[in-house]
This record gives sequence, structure tokens and C-alpha cells, in this order.
Amino acid sequence: MKLRLKDIIKELFKCKHNNALLYSNEGYCPNCGMYLKKSYYIIRCSHCEIKRSTKKEFGKILPEEKFCINCGESDYYIEKYDKLNFVDINYAIEVKEETDFEQKSFDFEIWVDNNDKKTEQTKEQDQKIYLPRQTKFLTAEH
Repeated sequence: MKLRLKDIIKELFKCKHNNALLYSNEGYCPNCGMYLKKSYYIIRCSHCEIKRSTKKEFGKILPEEKFCINCGESDYYIEKYDKLNFVDINYAIEVKEETDFEQKSFDFEIWVDNNDKKTEQTKEQDQKIYLPRQTKFLTAEH
């Protein structure tokens, strides 16, 4: 892994976003004004797929140990999550990524009502009503 001096200096003077996204998953940084989104990364061994402890060095996500403690393999892969499970807290690293607000995706749904009366009448005639079976619940009544 080669690191150039230019990249190291650039990373040192970059905003760290320490005061941003304390209580939310996305928003603006109060120090630099960039739009941020919070992500979590977990490193797994490529051989036995065990979770490995993670660290961040010079903007890159790396495993803390060079080799897996379970099988001795040095290869690994990185998984990205938007939300973190309670089980993964010890293995995950939180990264606040800069994104453009224009590229932020907005999800929406469109519902269309069909006002054709003939189709409504045929649907009403064709529909059958199924009632649920009555089940007897065991109660402790004396």
C-alpha cells in the first residue's frame, strides 16, 4: 500500500465532521456545510467469513490484524451497511461520507385510482368473501 505525501497532507487538512450527524443518519456538517450520510463498514475474512476488527487509516478502511485469528488468511472483504445491528457494534466502523444533495435519491410512490364504473361493478360481483374459521382459545377460567 503506497501512500503519497500529497494524499497524507490533503487528508490532514480535510474536515473531520466531528460535530455532524450526532443524532441522525444524514444531514449537513455545521463546520464545512457538506451534505453527509452515515454508513457502517464491517470487514470479514474471505476464507472463513468471520468478522474482523476494523480501523481507519488515512481515509482507508483496514483490518486491525494482518491475518485472521480464526484461519490465518490475509485476504478480506468489506461490507457496507446503512443501519447497524447491536451484534456488530464491536466490529463496525462508522464513516460519515460526503454526498451531493442533487444525487440524493428520493423514494416515492404514485397511486392511481381507476374510475371506470363498469370494472368496479364486475369486481364487486366477482369477489367472494371468505370468513376466517372460528378457533377456540384456551382460557383459564374457573
